[in-house]
Amino acid sequence: MTNFAQNFQNQVKMNIIKKTLGALMAVGIVALCSCGSKVKWPALPVEEATPYFKDAAKVQTIDTAFYEIKDAKGNKLGTLLFSSPYSDGVKGFNGPTPLLIALDAEGRIKNVVLLENEETPRFAQRVVEGGLYDAWNGLTVDEALNKDVDAVSGATYTSNGVKNSLVARLKAYQRQLKK
Repeated sequence: MTNFAQNFQNQVKMNIIKKTLGALMAVGIVALCSCGSKVKWPALPVEEATPYFKDAAKVQTIDTAFYEIKDAKGNKLGTLLFSSPYSDGVKGFNGPTPLLIALDAEGRIKNVVLLENEETPRFAQRVVEGGLYDAWNGLTVDEALNKDVDAVSGATYTSNGVKNSLVARLKAYQRQLKK
């Protein structure tokens, strides 16, 4: 067999292996997601909740990226939502724009915070200075989903990434509440 033919045959074998592994991974993911058992989402330390809920004493994992925050007496203070994994496909200028969304005990948005990301720092800062994160404060989830928020001039991609991440997460939250 010639060198070319051997290389070609090896390449074909590698492609078959890659496709097979890809199919097996897809089947495993579907099985994991559809088997009825929930994947355990990591616990959130109370210290992560205290910047948003100063009286936080307990954090209860409710569902994927969905945490209920309680005080020492067990009273609900609010909810913390992480946009990932629900908005992982949403891109700003340089990649995903992961958010933390804090809801008060009545379900109104208290804070929206951009988490660690790959956005250009000056564009991310323009979004902060432009008041984009504050645009949803005080709104219910439904009100926030229906609010038309303008992008910050000079940081349009980052702004749109943030807006779309927020929408993706809030829609997922609504689905989680219906379970």
